[in-house]
Amino acid sequence: MAVLGALAVFAGCGFRAALAPASVFRVLVTSSAATRPLAANFLGLAFEYDTIPAWVGTGSRPVDPVLVRLIRSLDPAGRPVLRIGGQSTDRTWWPVPGMSRPLGVSYSLTPAWATSARALARSTHARLLLGVNLEANRTRIDRVEAAQLLKTIGRPYIDALEVGNEPDLYALYPWYKRRDGSPLPWYSPVGTPVYSRRPGYGPAQYEAELARTLKVMPRVAIAGPETGAPSWLAAFTQFLSPGSQVRMLTSHAYGLDQCVTDPSKPRYPSVPHLLSLTASRGLLAGVAPYVALAHSDGATYRIDEMGSITCNGRARVSDTMASALWVMDALFSIAQAGIDGVNLHTYPNAVNGLFDFSHSSGQWEGTVHPLYYGALMFAQAAPAGSRLLRLDTGSQDQLRVWATLGPDHRVRVLLINDSLSRKAQTLVEVPARFGSRPASLERLLAPSAYATGAITLGGQSFGATTATGVLPPPVPATVAPRSRTYTVTVPAASAALLTTAPG
Repeated sequence: MAVLGALAVFAGCGFRAALAPASVFRVLVTSSAATRPLAANFLGLAFEYDTIPAWVGTGSRPVDPVLVRLIRSLDPAGRPVLRIGGQSTDRTWWPVPGMSRPLGVSYSLTPAWATSARALARSTHARLLLGVNLEANRTRIDRVEAAQLLKTIGRPYIDALEVGNEPDLYALYPWYKRRDGSPLPWYSPVGTPVYSRRPGYGPAQYEAELARTLKVMPRVAIAGPETGAPSWLAAFTQFLSPGSQVRMLTSHAYGLDQCVTDPSKPRYPSVPHLLSLTASRGLLAGVAPYVALAHSDGATYRIDEMGSITCNGRARVSDTMASALWVMDALFSIAQAGIDGVNLHTYPNAVNGLFDFSHSSGQWEGTVHPLYYGALMFAQAAPAGSRLLRLDTGSQDQLRVWATLGPDHRVRVLLINDSLSRKAQTLVEVPARFGSRPASLERLLAPSAYATGAITLGGQSFGATTATGVLPPPVPATVAPRSRTYTVTVPAASAALLTTAPG
């Protein structure tokens, strides 16, 4: 149903200056499911290889309990999938006896690293999605790395091995740089770029390399190709069949692009652009046929790396309240598309990140960023086993609306107001069996969309730092229905979660 229009809100008696204009929306929540039940491991995290010792520690030191609780809060009912790899996949190896370290490799795995990864998986009840180096293009490296990861971490903690990362960029971005005959990391501001593949490297060459690599892989589930480029997805799916060990298709998704420098372009990194439908619902171009193909072969499709802005994010955009609002709408859009899971990318001191940690005198402390608040509210709005419900609503340029029916027989309606200035007065009509009793209302609030702190969820905050990783119990409001319709006002740049009594 369409937006009814804008209202001027007056205070006191008689006509006075208008305060904040409000838009009025009517939303009809149906009892018709739009998706299959959401997997228990739908929402996970994506780490780089060197993140593990930084955040988990090495050796026998206990895993950071703050990190453990923050991870578990995003997936309290299942076994989360933690992806380890990304950019570091092809710059990491497990040292091979008698072989010199490839010049593009800057990080070496060890038994101590594996002990930390295993401890993280065990403490969070997680399964790991582990990247294996393809860019070095040596099958012996792949065979040794895969075998050592299985041996030292253990099959029960490994969901799949991913072969390579973004092969479509091998000929476009340097594997490393060279200066005065010495190798430097690929991101060094100085040095001559050295590419791992020649110009013209494409899906056909990648397919041949992948075929050689799969022959030396152990009998464990394989995932890839870590890119959403259709031609590269098509090359990878040549190895997908009901009897194949290729069991997962993976790609990346980012709302905005750091490489776009024209502020007028819709993917230029800015807060208004991050709050656009393009940023949250334009992530999946071209992947629908591959989602269907994976499911037809009994495999899964996962966005194993997702963030608000590419190339590490943009300060004052990625780290604001806007990112919390963006991620909720983006995650629901992905769930609606039938994708099996998402991993939000985070690593130490990342502008795009969910949290950071410090360790001093045996004590861990965490700093929780706005993006985590949005992810946590999504987890509350879409618990494991819930189905998205069909809605009758109008344009969602300002107000984004999602509804679920959970296994606890409650309807949850998430209202996201992406306007920078307008509040939204929303009339939410639910099916009769859910609309006879008061519902609870929990809000995600901040001073503005540009805020990097002072965010509350359900009236509670993690504070400047947290030593527990536990958000205090929310203080929800109660909303009484009128003719099975709930009236909820959503301030600008905020979100509200309406949860009905069991139906």
